[in-house]
Amino acid sequence: MDSKKGSLQVKKPVNYDKLKNINIAYIGGGSVNWAYNFMHDLACNGVIEGTVRLFDIDKQAAKRNEKYGSLVSNHPDAKSKWIYKSVLTLEEALTGADFVIISILPGSFREMEIDVHLPEKYGILQPVGDTVGPGGIMRALRCISAYRTFADGIKKYSPDAWVINYTNPMAICLRTLYTVFPGIKAFGCCHEVFGTQKLFARVAELHLGIKEIPREEIITNVLGINHFTWIDKASYKTLDLFPVYRVFSEKYLESGYEGLAPWKESIFNSANMVKFDLFLKYGIAAAAGDR
Repeated sequence: MDSKKGSLQVKKPVNYDKLKNINIAYIGGGSVNWAYNFMHDLACNGVIEGTVRLFDIDKQAAKRNEKYGSLVSNHPDAKSKWIYKSVLTLEEALTGADFVIISILPGSFREMEIDVHLPEKYGILQPVGDTVGPGGIMRALRCISAYRTFADGIKKYSPDAWVINYTNPMAICLRTLYTVFPGIKAFGCCHEVFGTQKLFARVAELHLGIKEIPREEIITNVLGINHFTWIDKASYKTLDLFPVYRVFSEKYLESGYEGLAPWKESIFNSANMVKFDLFLKYGIAAAAGDR
């Protein structure tokens, strides 16, 4: 009973048949890293099944991922079955989609190199250059036109779809979608919080003697914006992890801790020393990657 309205609020029954016939449009479906992880995640989920339509300006890459996705779906350990289809047009990908994944590379690797390294000549250092600063601005300018096209297509062919964006600059991409199609149901995702959950799990394993804690069981309260993300609460079951995280941060502040050997050879890892320093300064955990 809704106490404010005085009326019984009845939840709509779950249409389990629909869960076995989900349609997903993947814009940027020729992606390697993101698409492969997405395909693996779908195969590990035994609740939903359906079709993934892969659209990419690189047609051969989308065709390659069609084959790869089929291999993953047909693996004996897969818990669900998915049909992967590479398509030639945005219209074909979006028509009737229940979900839309956007994961594109705006521009070329050469342009990304210029985004990061040209500003260095003027004293502006950017570890990534995809969100703010000169690199973020140039990347945003390359994204906006494409995202206007995506929003128009979603409005026309799949207006009720949930849209999940993985491309940066996150705020600009989402703002463009909502500006063009105010009724869109879109949100952004980033893996940075997942990495911090894994770190909290490792801290609990080392300091509390708990073995093999799944990342998903670390409960966090996330604050901030993409690439400037903070966590002010972290727990495992009923255990507050901040006290042991403080001990861990003090221990590894100078030497760092990555859990990988040798971490210095990986461009994506930096021993979490910035994380530890910020936590000890402000009392809340930085969730974005150190770089």
